[in-house]
Amino acid sequence: MANRGTFATLCKAAAFILYTLLFSSLPLQLLAQKHANTWYFGNAGLDFNHGTPLVALTNSAMDAFEGTATMSDENGELLFYSDGASIWNKKHQLMANGTELMGHPSSSQACIIVPHPGTKHLYYIFTTDSNGRPNGLRYSTIDLTKQGGLGEVTEKNKALYTPTSEKLTAVRHANGKDIWVLTHEYGTNAFMAHLVTSTGVNATPIISKVGSVHAKEPNGINAIGCMKVSPDGKKLAISLGISGWNSDKIELFDFNSTTGVVSNPLILNTGPSPYGIEFSPDNSKLYVSIDAGRQLVQFDVTAGAAAMQNTRTTIGAIKPTGSTRYVGSTLQLGPDGKLYIAKPDSRYLAVVEAPNEKGIACKLVDDAVYLGGRTSQVGLPSFIQSFFNYSYNVKYTINCFGSESLFSFDAPPTEQPTLMQWDFGDPASGAANTANTLSAKHSFSAPGEYTVTFTRHINNKQETYSITIVITAPPVVELGPERKVCPGTPVTLDATLQGATYRWSNGSTSASITTTTPGTYWVEVTLGPCTTRDEVKVTHLPLPVVNLGADRELCEGEKLVLNAFNQGATYRWQDGSTSPTFTVSGPDTYRVEVTSKDGCTVSDEINIRYNPLPTINLGPDQSICANTTTTLNATQPGVTYKWQNGSTAPTFTVTAAGKYWVTLTNNKGCSATDTIRIHHLPIPVVNLGRDTTLCTGQELSLNAAFPNATYRWQDGSTSPTFLVKEAGKYWVEVTNELGCTVRDEIWVPYLTRPTIELGNDTLLCYGDTLVIGKELPGGIRYEWQDGSTSATYAVTKPGIYKLRAFNQHCEATDEIRIRFRDCIGGLYIPNIITPNGDGKNDVFFIHGLVEDDWELSLFDRWGKQVYRTANYKNDWAPKDHAATMYYYRLHHSRTGRSYKGWLEVVQ
Repeated sequence: MANRGTFATLCKAAAFILYTLLFSSLPLQLLAQKHANTWYFGNAGLDFNHGTPLVALTNSAMDAFEGTATMSDENGELLFYSDGASIWNKKHQLMANGTELMGHPSSSQACIIVPHPGTKHLYYIFTTDSNGRPNGLRYSTIDLTKQGGLGEVTEKNKALYTPTSEKLTAVRHANGKDIWVLTHEYGTNAFMAHLVTSTGVNATPIISKVGSVHAKEPNGINAIGCMKVSPDGKKLAISLGISGWNSDKIELFDFNSTTGVVSNPLILNTGPSPYGIEFSPDNSKLYVSIDAGRQLVQFDVTAGAAAMQNTRTTIGAIKPTGSTRYVGSTLQLGPDGKLYIAKPDSRYLAVVEAPNEKGIACKLVDDAVYLGGRTSQVGLPSFIQSFFNYSYNVKYTINCFGSESLFSFDAPPTEQPTLMQWDFGDPASGAANTANTLSAKHSFSAPGEYTVTFTRHINNKQETYSITIVITAPPVVELGPERKVCPGTPVTLDATLQGATYRWSNGSTSASITTTTPGTYWVEVTLGPCTTRDEVKVTHLPLPVVNLGADRELCEGEKLVLNAFNQGATYRWQDGSTSPTFTVSGPDTYRVEVTSKDGCTVSDEINIRYNPLPTINLGPDQSICANTTTTLNATQPGVTYKWQNGSTAPTFTVTAAGKYWVTLTNNKGCSATDTIRIHHLPIPVVNLGRDTTLCTGQELSLNAAFPNATYRWQDGSTSPTFLVKEAGKYWVEVTNELGCTVRDEIWVPYLTRPTIELGNDTLLCYGDTLVIGKELPGGIRYEWQDGSTSATYAVTKPGIYKLRAFNQHCEATDEIRIRFRDCIGGLYIPNIITPNGDGKNDVFFIHGLVEDDWELSLFDRWGKQVYRTANYKNDWAPKDHAATMYYYRLHHSRTGRSYKGWLEVVQ
């Protein structure tokens, strides 16, 4: 087994400082660090990819006064950079849709770039407005797959909140994957922490209301200046003022990178106008640029709150350039572990060479980095602070004999050794016993105890350490070859070694396991620090496939062939026979053992019972009259039925000659079938005809005559004929000499002829109209002498008028003679009118009424007067034209003549 960990015990061979040995996630951090290897700021730039001295970059397309941001790929190559208002791609061209961002060029930390967790080609750029202006905090999305890899802003200026101060920083979440983006609200004491995850930017921040209010104040503008989180994500610091105002403080807080909560404010006195702020790589020191960037002070974060409040160390002065824009200086850690300081309108940056060191031992160097003729301003690029979380890693992996053991020493760039010497204490290994590399590996020549010594050379001094290790011979484990067994056969796997411990693939810790389940089984046998693993495969030989089926119940006379065939197998049945098949002919228990060619045996058995068949007899063949039926009866208890037509009743009614059969199945599934043939005898032919309707007075003779037949009518008469004189149903039964009878029937209804009466011949006055005829019930059809078909006829001239009325085909006739004469001085008063709008007999017209002073009164049948006029003009008709009866009184007041009578209104 390999021994992995830090050196727990180190023996110093020289009196040097023992560096803290940590076993941390350095490889991840070193990889991430390269994202900060290219810087653009002011109109200058730096390349950290080539060690010391740094390479000045003179190709910047940007000219920024304060905050900027730059992003490189995992190899340190430039991707894009920004001043918060515009974005330039790696070719120093404005990125597609990369203008009019809402970061302000005069914001201390105008922008910061955050990669999308989990999506390599997506980035977010967060921007801040200047000193509480309305654009606030916003972010835009950059997709580097666009524009042939040069990138494009696909989503721009999404608002998060407003107003904001100029403070902006970022650090990794405690999970090592997500990223916190931290800002401060303008006009309040609220820190805002937005979490960036694989799902995007969470627009709902974690709000921590703690510390000072950030806004314009009578004594300063504390919304201006910088904010930083320590590289390890545990502390947060903010500056509270700039040149021209009287602020002389910063605030230090605790930060929880799991929850995003800011807490425990501590005010520290810095001196006038703090602006830039930064932590040392080892998180132990806090640096602040004061006096508009002309001085640098340091706080020892590890000293405790009281000491920090009362003690600050002035590191030194930074030579001003004479610039009138000298409002402050940004501080920024570099990927080489040094701290860099901006100098407005200068062609140099100042540098703190050893920022982990206390006091002036940190080595402030003014004008340390020449910018190739380009110019720095107030700002330096902002980065995710976790990029600069350096740790020392001294680690080893001690493997058992036969495998290489690994040794390494990792350190940040400022602590890298100039030479690393290893002595493995194994002279028998010859030249391989020593190595001069930062990391080394060694295969020890034999099991045993060894003292490993390593020496680190750094800064003209050396440190030597040693450790004693034991190389152990791994245990010998042999589970043997693959085990092939018949299913169900137990297999014991044994790894027993004296003094060893065991871990099997099934979780067992015993020296051996027994299994009947196929699979690959492994065991790790640990003897001392070493572990050997071996595995073996347990497979099952194929079993014969034997399935005689479920127990069966057969029907009487049925046979069954049992088949146990398997290729290459042998057989043994219950009676000792060895054929692969067996024919069942009687009730019994049948059993077979089948042995495969590999010797695996499987047995099966089946129990066979026999059930009796149902009994069925439909009788002999039958002859029946062709017009009769016969019922075949197969009724038995406990059976089902199936006739030749698929019906399932116990009986079947035969209506036609033919062959009939039925199958009976009992509740055991046994069936029996019987068949019968039915013949037809001829029948007499009789046809009384269709139902016939007669008119009143008509007769009908019915004839049923058939040779050699006898007859019986509905009234019991036996003649072959019958005379119908009245309405009714008539039937006859005719029986031939074979005894086959046929019955036929006829329905003879009678229709009543219409009753019409046109009345006696009549004499009318010329000018009169006489309506003859009336509507009869029952759908009567009418035909007058002139072909008209209404029920009534209006006579206006002399003649003979004839009417034929039909009740279906039954007819009645009548006629009347009408003569006319001149009626001088006389009146003819009709007793019927038909006000139907046809222009005929529509009004109560009195023939001969020539005087103009006839008074007419009309009364309904109850005696109520409905009409009266003193001078009747032959123009009255009822308003509603409803059929009714009226009584009239016609009176002449001058002559005294009066007439009374009734008037019928007909529709």
